[in-house]
Amino acid sequence: MPTVFPPRLDVARLPTPTIALERLSSAWGAGATIWIKRDDQTDAVLTGNKIRKLQYVVREALDQGCDTLVTCGGIQSNHCRATAALARQVGLEAVLVLRGQPSVPVGNHFLDLLFGAQIRWVDAETYRAHDRLMQQIAAELRAAGRRPFVISEGASMPMGCWGYVEAAAEIAETERQLGVRFDAIVHAVGSGGTSAGLELGLRMHDVAAPLFGVPVCDDGAHFRELVARLCNETAQRFGISVRVPADALRFIDGYVGDGYGRSRPEERRTILEVARTEGLALDPVYSGKAMHALRHELGSGCLAGARNVLFIHTGGVFGLFAHAADLVESS
Repeated sequence: MPTVFPPRLDVARLPTPTIALERLSSAWGAGATIWIKRDDQTDAVLTGNKIRKLQYVVREALDQGCDTLVTCGGIQSNHCRATAALARQVGLEAVLVLRGQPSVPVGNHFLDLLFGAQIRWVDAETYRAHDRLMQQIAAELRAAGRRPFVISEGASMPMGCWGYVEAAAEIAETERQLGVRFDAIVHAVGSGGTSAGLELGLRMHDVAAPLFGVPVCDDGAHFRELVARLCNETAQRFGISVRVPADALRFIDGYVGDGYGRSRPEERRTILEVARTEGLALDPVYSGKAMHALRHELGSGCLAGARNVLFIHTGGVFGLFAHAADLVESS
């Protein structure tokens, strides 16, 4: 169907390339070719899937005359780092609600400080009410004469979904250019916006490949409801004639491991194998877990029989530094 995209910033390097991982495909020996969409190449510090969503969301903030972005995430949040960096690039301030405790800054936390973001630290229990917390902070800022714009966790909100509607259009064009039809598309799921954008975009651009999300927190039942709701809210807001029922969504459960932001030795070994076979850096929080799921589902699990599998590399390289000791031990 014809697609009229809302206005966005033009800061990410798009479209991102898609390449075949021939050596890894051979090593894993399931008869499938693993392809990878390099969304880790969107920029240096604006790397990964978050900037696709933020290009649309921050443009909306600027159009509304806002001067401060308020958002939230974990201490190693890729989304918060990208928000802090983009805020400075367009002349805005950033306030980040981070789940965790102040510590020696490393990885994304260090970059948040480098870009001068104001950090509000909260514990895990308090963070459960992060939406309410951000609204409270926005009210404080308005009382002080600022013009805040609240960005949902991971920019997973209707405007942010357009980032991966756009990515789906790129996937459709890649299939045409390469003469390949993907049998499955695999990606990590953390806040749901990437999934929702892809689910809408694949339908809008007639890509037949089923989408498989790998939850890195919670489970498939949680994300079916969340992603379906976000899809349909986005479609309703923008007049898109697509509806996405929750029971049509596919998630690969069983790979959350020890929980969000925690990695197990077997996941770290997959990260090391990919790095040493293909020269690709995956992160332990998102892409590493999703690739670990792909590896184990090829040939026998939900990817049995697939001949061309597309993996979306959602970035996160800076998060590796917080896990350096564990990765060295796993090697």
